[in-house]
Amino acid sequence: MAVLKKVRIFGWSMRKLRQPIYGSGLILDVGSGGNPHPFADVLLEKYVDTTHRYKQITIDRPTVLADGTSMPFKSGTFSYSFAFHVLEHLHQPEAFLAELERVSKAGYIETPNALYERIHPFDVHLLEIMLIDDVLHIRKKNGPLGDDFIGTLDLLDQDVSWRRFFGNYPRLFHVCYKWRGKIQFKLLNPADNTDWFKDPETLHEVQTTELADLAEKSLRERLIGSIRSVRRRTFDLDDLLACPTCHSDFTRQVDHYVCTGQSCGLRFAALPVPDFNNPV
Repeated sequence: MAVLKKVRIFGWSMRKLRQPIYGSGLILDVGSGGNPHPFADVLLEKYVDTTHRYKQITIDRPTVLADGTSMPFKSGTFSYSFAFHVLEHLHQPEAFLAELERVSKAGYIETPNALYERIHPFDVHLLEIMLIDDVLHIRKKNGPLGDDFIGTLDLLDQDVSWRRFFGNYPRLFHVCYKWRGKIQFKLLNPADNTDWFKDPETLHEVQTTELADLAEKSLRERLIGSIRSVRRRTFDLDDLLACPTCHSDFTRQVDHYVCTGQSCGLRFAALPVPDFNNPV
């Protein structure tokens, strides 16, 4: 039994590397944070700091800063995409899933499921999610606690039996969804909102100096990244980009991207890291 337990836990810890990746094209990691997938060619992250994350963002390969509900990529750019523990953070899950379908042909979505959220709620999670018959069932939370009773008991910290059960059977508490072509989902309460959660305003005021520091760190880590990733490809990031608002092409003007759409014309910073969170 002890051996089987160790095998089961090891298999779970290696799940990132065991995902079947369809196609031989580029791979996108959405919400890559401080632990990007080793096979990803491009990283997309909204937050530079540790909001919604335990670690600061890692930039060790082509990276863009953008919102997952309006990605700055041309349609069909990626053959596969990863979204580890991202969906549950979003006010507009349907917009995010539509963007995943638009920019990638297949992918893997992982989140805590509703059971996990009930017994160990996170105040930065806006959704409860279950996978039933290969369909994502999504419910917007009406506050930080999904359950006003169980959510206050802190079972994983206070009860050793629950903590052991959770550690031994992590798959029972997570959504692990592989999709190809179409993401099947049901939003159970679309009329509700998640306005109870507010992103700190300072997170949308990214300083150039902060991005420059992170870019410098990525150079020092590039060797480690090359060892971890055996699928890394050579490509020009500019060739993949499109306006996140209208999906028109960009023209590059030294340190800016300028949308060519006649009714758009938005400009975004290109250096030190492409930043599509706020037009300039």
